[in-house]
Amino acid sequence: MTQHNNTWKEVQLGNHVDLLTGYPFKSKQFTQDDNDIRLLRGDNVAQGFLRWNDAKRWPREEYEAYSSCHLQKGDVILAMDRPWISAGLKYAWIKEGDLPCLLVQRVARLRGTDGLLTDYLRYVIGSHDFTNHVLSITTGVNVPHISGRDIKAFRFKLPPEPVQERVVSILSAYDDLIENNTRRIEILEEMARRLYEEWFVHFRFPGHEEVNFKESELGEIPEGWWTEAATDAFKIKYGKTFPKKNLDPNGQYPVFGGGGVIGRCDQFNIDGPTTLITSRGNGSGTVWRAPEAGLVTNNAFTVMPKDSELNTHFGYIEQVMLNAPVMSVVGGAAQPQLTLDGLSGVRVMTPDPKVVDQFSLLVDPLYILVNRLQRKNSNLRAQRDLLLPKLVSGEIDVSDIPMPDDKEVEAA
Repeated sequence: MTQHNNTWKEVQLGNHVDLLTGYPFKSKQFTQDDNDIRLLRGDNVAQGFLRWNDAKRWPREEYEAYSSCHLQKGDVILAMDRPWISAGLKYAWIKEGDLPCLLVQRVARLRGTDGLLTDYLRYVIGSHDFTNHVLSITTGVNVPHISGRDIKAFRFKLPPEPVQERVVSILSAYDDLIENNTRRIEILEEMARRLYEEWFVHFRFPGHEEVNFKESELGEIPEGWWTEAATDAFKIKYGKTFPKKNLDPNGQYPVFGGGGVIGRCDQFNIDGPTTLITSRGNGSGTVWRAPEAGLVTNNAFTVMPKDSELNTHFGYIEQVMLNAPVMSVVGGAAQPQLTLDGLSGVRVMTPDPKVVDQFSLLVDPLYILVNRLQRKNSNLRAQRDLLLPKLVSGEIDVSDIPMPDDKEVEAA
């Protein structure tokens, strides 16, 4: 049933938003001290969330001096440089765990005013209509960007506040489930990481008391273990050349680009969870994961067991590559890139296969649960993104929409 949107007025965003851009903090004063305040830069803005890996920081004692750049829970954030990439629009909203942080230049903070709820605003910014607006006005050849005026020029239909509240209650229920699953994933991954460190960095694996050590190019390692190039330890190869024009939104498999899923298609070149390394662009050298069968493009490497007969598990491979100095062999002057030749210079340690088997028996169940949660989140995002344009346009009546059921999501 169509929402009674005759009461929805078409408005210009600029008349219903408080927009602030950040301060040009000097990079020479950036710190890496975990006790200092995180700086929210464009690089930290992903598609619907903030990522704080390798965040730049500002001295904590100067935090109060920049009160105009303080952020609060619920603030909507939009990157103004490269606001859209192949993975989608770079926007997010501030959560409790993101605070405190300081807003940096070329990043916009938005709050709703004059009848526009800030919680509803984030779904206006996350709508396809706003993305299309950004794509139609983005300027700049080398660094595409948008201005505050561009953002404020967006026009949309504003429903009454009670309808906004109902839309927020529906869509935020999806977001809450996604966030909860994401926290569980982080805990499981941390457990795997710590176990790897205990066994293969500090060498406190079962039976280590009976093992003698020897010198190697990576320092002391147990006798019977050895070091070799990553390209010898594992089967590493580029993904498939795949033109974007071949993407099919109804395809069976996800397509993994240089930093995540970029679409779908009906082909695949990996048949299950696989460790990937970004090979081109600013993320070159980043180790990440394809959680399921799909097609990996040539913007990433796939890392697999060299011998399929060996019991070398996905979780173990991922931990090895996460702990290897991959970033040190990233090259490229104009555009960062990682090559197979570069990866051949990365040395890794190859342990006794029995120890790897024992490790995998403990870690594989963790990754199975991680993959299950990631599939749940993919389904939740798909359901939310299907509802979002229909709810913010008034195409469907909010009273007809049931709340998401986490137990039913995975099978959806």
